[in-house]
Amino acid sequence: MYQIKRIAPLLLLIFISGCTTTSTTFTTPYSTAEAKSGDGDYDRKKAAHTRLGLGMTYLNQGDYEKSKYNLDKALEHYPESEDVLRGVAWYYEKVREPEQAEKYYQKALKINDKNSALLNQYGVFLCRNDRFDESQEMFKASISILTNKDVSGTYENAATCNIKAGNEELAEDLYRKALNHNPKQADSLLGMANIEFEKGRYKRSRSYLDRYELVSQHSPRSFWLAIRTESRLGNMDATASYALKLEQTYPDSQEIENYLDTKDQWLK
Repeated sequence: MYQIKRIAPLLLLIFISGCTTTSTTFTTPYSTAEAKSGDGDYDRKKAAHTRLGLGMTYLNQGDYEKSKYNLDKALEHYPESEDVLRGVAWYYEKVREPEQAEKYYQKALKINDKNSALLNQYGVFLCRNDRFDESQEMFKASISILTNKDVSGTYENAATCNIKAGNEELAEDLYRKALNHNPKQADSLLGMANIEFEKGRYKRSRSYLDRYELVSQHSPRSFWLAIRTESRLGNMDATASYALKLEQTYPDSQEIENYLDTKDQWLK
């Protein structure tokens, strides 16, 4: 299964992996004690960002009640903040309320439709909900913004969304663009490895997998692709080695089930 992997940062927020398995890490320049300005007066922006930080931290931990409480407080402090609205939209994605997520994405975009990270994140949301044409427009808009600091990640999201939509040729072009911007873009390397495998170009698939191994730990999906690639190349020792690593590292994964169900096909 392909995964949308990158949701670029909320002002304070770095999303690092995605589609069905998105997790987040959070950093904030504000502590609770700093929610006042230098002269001791209340600073609503700092207070909102503090609450946003807490809300995202709790969301990462799966504590949705505390997350919602702090995000509501952030909205009270600074309802016109695109970053707060974006955080609330992300919360509603996590709790599977897409209508509410859409509402807050639209509010954020009305405030600033030139925020590359917001456009990228909204594009991912649209793709998850099978609104493919709309998602591509968001990715294109994000890429067009000169201040976009994660162009490679946005290209990668656009590519992965095209895979989901069945547009493999366009996906290949977009993965290549992602790699032009960042040759170490791990999931673009894996995406290209899979495309090359599906086209029967197994040596090219292996080459991309070799590059992937240099920049990322193996996932169940990459192990499974490596097993099949090495088998097609007739390298049974490598096939068995990858299979053993998959079983030892991810014993409960769908990929190990796939391998065991078809083992005779790959170890000949």
